[in-house]
Amino acid sequence: MKKMLLSALLISLVLTLCACGQQTETPSAPAPTPPSITSTLPGSGLTAAPSPEVEVKAEAAAVYDEEAFAAAQACVGKDVSALYNAIGEPADSVYAPSCLGKGDDGDLYYDGFTVETYREGEKETVREVFVNAG
Repeated sequence: MKKMLLSALLISLVLTLCACGQQTETPSAPAPTPPSITSTLPGSGLTAAPSPEVEVKAEAAAVYDEEAFAAAQACVGKDVSALYNAIGEPADSVYAPSCLGKGDDGDLYYDGFTVETYREGEKETVREVFVNAG
């Protein structure tokens, strides 16, 4: 069943690509050629390529202070005061009721990475540190 559905999807994609390739006007300047990207679907023997109209964008690499990130990771499991002593206060923060306990989940935003915390009463603990997507 999956193979039949996949085959039907690929056939419609090929027909769509063939129909989109016709032009009635000639462009005044040649358009730049997009990079060639193809993929072969396992077991199908078919190769699919994106339409020339598809713009391929490279994902921007995340930029952050590696030393600050490492210092924040060293604070996982510790009180948030250890984090503040190591790298300072966050640029921004957001808290919401936690689904894991009676306290609040916090997101502390630093330049290029986020620190997740759990706050219950007067105690706030660093739970996780992750790099923000580009």
